[in-house]
Amino acid sequence: MDEPEHEVVSPEPHEGAATITAPEPLGQAAGEERLPHPDGVRFPGRAEREATADDTPPPSPAGRVEPDSFEEETGARERGLLKKAKRSAVSLGSGPAIYLENIVGDDTSPSKADLQVSDFSIDYLTRRYVPVPGHADMEKGLREHGVIALYGEEGSGRRSTAIALLGQVTSAVGTLHCEGADVTQALCAQGDEVLDHDHGYLVEAGDLPVTPQALDRLARLVLEARARLVVIGPPSAFPSLTSGTPVIEHHAPDAVEVLKEHLEARLAHRTPHTGESGAEFVATVESKSKLKETLGLARSMADVVQLAHTLADAFHAFHAEHRDTSGAFDADKALDDAVAAWRDRLPRLAKEMLGLDARQGRETRPGTYERAIRIAYALFNEHPLPDVDEAGDRLSRVMRPYFDTADEIPVRHAPHMDTLVPPQMRAPAATGPERAKLVDDELLRVMLETTWSAYSGFRRPFLGWLNDLTGRRGPGHERTRVRVAQIAGLLMRRDFDFVYRECVGPWARSEAGGKRLCAALAAEMAAAEDGPARRVAARVQQWAHSPSRELQDTAARAYGTSIGLRDLPATLSELTTLGKRPELAAASIAHSTAWLFLEGHVDDVMLTLKAWTHSQDEYLSRHAVRTMLALGRCTVGGGRPALAELALRNGGHADLLTTLCHRALLTRGTSTRTWNLLQRWLRDSDGDGNDDLARFYQSFATRVFTGPLEERARFHVTHVWRSRHPDSTALRRLEESLRQRTADTSDNAERTDRS
Repeated sequence: MDEPEHEVVSPEPHEGAATITAPEPLGQAAGEERLPHPDGVRFPGRAEREATADDTPPPSPAGRVEPDSFEEETGARERGLLKKAKRSAVSLGSGPAIYLENIVGDDTSPSKADLQVSDFSIDYLTRRYVPVPGHADMEKGLREHGVIALYGEEGSGRRSTAIALLGQVTSAVGTLHCEGADVTQALCAQGDEVLDHDHGYLVEAGDLPVTPQALDRLARLVLEARARLVVIGPPSAFPSLTSGTPVIEHHAPDAVEVLKEHLEARLAHRTPHTGESGAEFVATVESKSKLKETLGLARSMADVVQLAHTLADAFHAFHAEHRDTSGAFDADKALDDAVAAWRDRLPRLAKEMLGLDARQGRETRPGTYERAIRIAYALFNEHPLPDVDEAGDRLSRVMRPYFDTADEIPVRHAPHMDTLVPPQMRAPAATGPERAKLVDDELLRVMLETTWSAYSGFRRPFLGWLNDLTGRRGPGHERTRVRVAQIAGLLMRRDFDFVYRECVGPWARSEAGGKRLCAALAAEMAAAEDGPARRVAARVQQWAHSPSRELQDTAARAYGTSIGLRDLPATLSELTTLGKRPELAAASIAHSTAWLFLEGHVDDVMLTLKAWTHSQDEYLSRHAVRTMLALGRCTVGGGRPALAELALRNGGHADLLTTLCHRALLTRGTSTRTWNLLQRWLRDSDGDGNDDLARFYQSFATRVFTGPLEERARFHVTHVWRSRHPDSTALRRLEESLRQRTADTSDNAERTDRS
């Protein structure tokens, strides 16, 4: 039902409406992995594992093999982060940084259809752009090299600078998008097919690190196409500055100049009806001592622009009201009022979008379907519009019995998103791959808090909607789960007990691994605020010490988040304890340990893996192997495998890696992945400047391929790898080395027989 005009009340089901119950949170989505039950499942002993190279692990009671998806899981988490600390690259001591390759499977790249270009007009931006420090050097680098990279803090105006630079040196500007993959890697693979002459392109790297090799490859492609490219991102996106391509730090422009420029532009839209000119008002505002203090509250240049618009609108409103009078305009009061309105603009906008503003008439209030779409649009900010559409449709079905009137019939997909989500809620966006983009990212939190507080009687069904989304399957379901978990975590900050009891707790106890991951990520989001952090830590410890294997697994997953970084020694101790339990044969312990490694705790993790490897507990040894495989695709800035780089620097790490690879090749469930990983490492050592890596691999491989692995290694190298890569120098040398060792072994055997 609709709310009264002058007060906000919690909705109750209207007369005759069907009663709706929140979906049962303990259900299992199709295809979800279950933890193996200890009863009735026989785990193979060490001798059995060494006797077989079969890669099919013991089946779970559901008859399904648990996937090893460290890359997918980590990628979805990194791309889905909200406003919280984001991972930077990991440093190997004084050496280069590590990053996780954004590729799943060998030799895969996005199809051409995935890489899309969106053109847009830049006239207004280039007219109002305020140059940043170093702008001239940026322009020079772009003209000379064809590609530059700009790194700086979010809100510093990186995107505007990039567009302005491209507008100066090209005839047309567009953005490059790639759904579901790293756009820089897709561009390296397909750039010659999409880059046009005299066109400029903007690429947003996000938080995925861009290697020097990728920048240099892009520079070659752009120069061949006679195009221009600007790559932007936070500092963590450019961990290495060794590229020949200019990588330039981006600083925010002068906020006062930005305010002045946009205030003048806004005032020029209308001519005031008094003798006071807009120029005089601009000068008055600029002279106020409180202006810089006010601008210090702005989180971004977009906030500064919004303040300029608010000031201009106040100026126009005053003169429209006093058109036929001689009222004097009070600039001080206008500035105070504008700042107050500017600070309160998001809560007021959220209430207006949800029909909660008392000034709205009944006929102008949004219907249930519109409210649902607007809530979904805000909460799934920066997600593709199909995600928003599906989430909004599901929410509207949950809301309908609570809010619909008899004559309101929501029609799915009938209105375009532009009509359902008003312009004041959306940021201006280019055409092309459509995504939700709020006018201010903070509106996500404000819309969530407004929905939660205004619709208090709808809280349980709202959590049921979140639970329903965790079972979503199909393209993008990982990113949906991450965002749902983060929404639940934000709600835990406001109402910890209720949200935990109704939502996060059932996820933590669920048999579905995806829901357990949601519980861990929700706990991480809640713990990012000091208030609930202690309560979250206590809950995670309870999970770890619980007799429930599901809660133990959820704890292991939670330790692979920023929660685990708060007390690293305690975290590694808890993971060791959990790893000894045979019922936790899932990948969560290995994935969490690998994540801690990626967070920069290289030495601590390697010491833990060494202890696990030499432990008498066979399950710890298994987790050590799986951690090694999860880290196998991590590389340092030059594209060299991170584990090999560690081994080159430390003989102890080399011995540990040898032991882990040997066991992985003999262990059921890991041998095929290990053979493929070794092939990749050897093949990648063929590049220039990798002579030390090639020598290491020759020695390393001969140490690994001993005992029962020697004959298998000859088969893989000679009949599989060499046939796929006949020009590989590293594989040819390894084949010769194995052949020579076989001949030497035969000669020694003959001499022994004769003696």
